[in-house]
Amino acid sequence: MNFSVIRGADKPWGRVFARILATNKRHLILIGAREAALETLTREIVQKHRILVHYLVADDADTGSIISVCEKINDRFEVDLLVNHVETGFPLPLEDYDIRSLDRKLKTNHASGILYLHQLLPNLLLHAHARVIDLWCYSHPVPGWEQALLAFNMRFAEHFNEELSESGLQISSFGLPVFAGAESVGRAGEILENVLPELGESRVTVG
Repeated sequence: MNFSVIRGADKPWGRVFARILATNKRHLILIGAREAALETLTREIVQKHRILVHYLVADDADTGSIISVCEKINDRFEVDLLVNHVETGFPLPLEDYDIRSLDRKLKTNHASGILYLHQLLPNLLLHAHARVIDLWCYSHPVPGWEQALLAFNMRFAEHFNEELSESGLQISSFGLPVFAGAESVGRAGEILENVLPELGESRVTVG
């Protein structure tokens, strides 16, 4: 039995991707920082759809937390889809951040996605047609130095995808604007139809 992992499922974009996948009968593992939001979403999906849903709370700025969550997933589940969603954003000039808050935001917004992929990669590679969807949500204007970080992450996914081409695993990266209701639901459906054509046309309501 295969599961789809949705990281950032306690955020608007993450919730929409989870709902669309649930509509298409995909079993889910939801990851996020806010337990109450994850619990509410889990209860909503289970009531509407005959699928299995689990949730795990993680602190993306803590490498140990990421390791612990991924170990639980790898020990108990088979994963053929990772939706690697993160909300980025550095509203202040670089020089205005203190080192601790900058460290936390860099880990949460940029480094953590690679760490999740690293930890779940052996599990994903067990499946002939596994998929990874990297979702970068950011508001405009984006500072130039953060644009460079986003470009690095997308280029990383592109080159890593080439390295893994013979394995069957495919990695796709998408930049997303701030969530905007029904329009964003449609965009999420388009992304999933593109990456997972077997899903067909997906329709969900905004929760």
